[in-house]
Amino acid sequence: MTETKKDKNHSKQDKIKPSGKNKYIALGVIAAIVAVVSYVIYSTDNTIDSRFPSIDGIPCETQEYSTFHIHAHMDIFVSDQHIGIPAQIGITNSCLYWLHTHTPDGIIHIESPAEREFTIGQFLDIWKSTSKTLSIPDNEPEIFINGNLVSTKLNNTAMSAHDEIVLVYGNVPQNMPSFYQFPEGL
Repeated sequence: MTETKKDKNHSKQDKIKPSGKNKYIALGVIAAIVAVVSYVIYSTDNTIDSRFPSIDGIPCETQEYSTFHIHAHMDIFVSDQHIGIPAQIGITNSCLYWLHTHTPDGIIHIESPAEREFTIGQFLDIWKSTSKTLSIPDNEPEIFINGNLVSTKLNNTAMSAHDEIVLVYGNVPQNMPSFYQFPEGL
């Protein structure tokens, strides 16, 4: 039998028609492009700022966390003089540590990606590393939490939500704070 002109055209169209194999190759190429773009976005959106080293296991990150978000308040007395807690402890131009201050009111913000214990010693180490204004003696202070003297050292004294923390170097002040009224919402 001889092929008609119509049959020849139909035969040519069958040859041009893409096969199922080509569809899988196209899908593979698209998946590879998506994977490369995702990797580039992930590697450039790293939350840890490598220019600032971790302090006591606490990194300096480019985002704030709400998973574990509590506040404590600190007062420091050196030789009967109140030492103010400055703003921006633990905050740089590009990142912030999980323990930091925003304002000079003594409120310590504790914001981390997981609930865990943080100590007064960790906060003071971050203060020493990120601010030049820490002027307290090197010896261990007397530590009062909510008006009660504790027997632990700075590195072993945990901070809890709404604690009033008082560090005393020298004489205990007559009007030592034992409570802090946090602003509503903190």
